[in-house]
Amino acid sequence: MMIKTVVRIVLGAFLFLFFLKTNAQVLENYNPHITTVKKHEFSLSPIMASVSIDVEGYPKSTFEMKFPTSSAVFVANQLWFYTKSDTSFLLPLPAFKRQFPELSGKVDIEVYRSGIREEDISIKKGVFRTGIEIDGGEGATGPKYRIKDYVRDFLILALVIILALIALFKVTYPLMFKTALRPVSIFSEDFSEPGTGGKVFSSDMIFNILVFSMLVTLFIMSGIHFTEVPFLEKYLKGDINFLFLVWLSGTAVFMILSVFKYLWIKLFASVYQIERWDFRQFFYLMRGLVILMLLCFVVIIVFYIQGFTEMDLVLNYAVSLFFLVYLLGIFRLFYIMLKKVPFKSYHLFSYICSSELVPFLVMAKIVLG
Repeated sequence: MMIKTVVRIVLGAFLFLFFLKTNAQVLENYNPHITTVKKHEFSLSPIMASVSIDVEGYPKSTFEMKFPTSSAVFVANQLWFYTKSDTSFLLPLPAFKRQFPELSGKVDIEVYRSGIREEDISIKKGVFRTGIEIDGGEGATGPKYRIKDYVRDFLILALVIILALIALFKVTYPLMFKTALRPVSIFSEDFSEPGTGGKVFSSDMIFNILVFSMLVTLFIMSGIHFTEVPFLEKYLKGDINFLFLVWLSGTAVFMILSVFKYLWIKLFASVYQIERWDFRQFFYLMRGLVILMLLCFVVIIVFYIQGFTEMDLVLNYAVSLFFLVYLLGIFRLFYIMLKKVPFKSYHLFSYICSSELVPFLVMAKIVLG
């Protein structure tokens, strides 16, 4: 009786292992042969992964294929399909050959996606009993063609427009351009620069506020896109004309807020009876922030074009640098005014806290949470 029980257990285990093996029997594993390619040697991330598969051996076998989201899959330089989401399916070898009858022997499969890795793809040939089986690739999830990235085109065009405006600014106000857009001018002891109209509503100052507002709006739109903010990203879905409309609307809002910021500074400058400093203080900080944001946004675009996948990390560094330089600018402003303003340092510190530190802390709290 004991012997029969042992035999039954051994036979059951053998049958279980047998059916488990036949349920997914891998004949050829192509994963170790997958290679990635960069656009050029200075690229930060790969843009394409490729592997050669055999379409002649084991004629009754099945391919098990897995591709990551937003990938364009090519077979022998022919577009096969584009994945809208992570895609996994089984494809019988006869069905594959019916779709590509002219191919034989070794066939190259290329997968294009920014920042793709070898482990993102899996291609195996074998006998598989579980999984979604499709006929020739037509049933793979996702559209046949790649969805155009309007945000990428918009960010590049927006940067070109801002650089064109700065070039126009250089032609219109050459003296002011020499001082205002030189990084060394941020450390100037006397920040009543020549060429400054002295009024926030002068044409040159409006030009500065315009560029500042355009850059701030671009940073916010980039942050929403790169960090995929759930309740805001849906408002960036649209063609490039819609994105420009959002950008210009945001620019108008921040221009109004900049004027209110100047009025806030002017109010406290009047309370502390240092009216002649209000405009120079406003222009000094805006000048430094414009230079910083322009440099940061150029770096962000370079990383984005190179196909860097962790753009949210790059943006976090840019925002942290923005707040750090803003804070250093406030303390630098305190140091300059300490030698110029004729009242005691604690009065000056109280003025700086009221006019600059309070708005800075409120803005930092909103952005950083």
